[in-house]
Amino acid sequence: MVRPMNYPPNHGDLVDKALTNLKENKPNKYRAMTIPTRNQYAESAAKRAERFAKILISQGMFESDAWNMAIRQEILGT
Repeated sequence: MVRPMNYPPNHGDLVDKALTNLKENKPNKYRAMTIPTRNQYAESAAKRAERFAKILISQGMFESDAWNMAIRQEILGT
């Protein structure tokens, strides 16, 4: 079951989303990484998403739209 997204998402949710995306969509890369490297990858993706969402919000975008765009671009890579 998928939980609805709360805005702003907390840092842990973003990290989990980055790890899940890596595991499900790039399994070879996921398996090749050590656990600390995976964690560093997810932390970095989460921080990039947080920075991007804050920029979009400061430019006047609705919070939910800004977070969705930041997650898609910085975590999901779409």
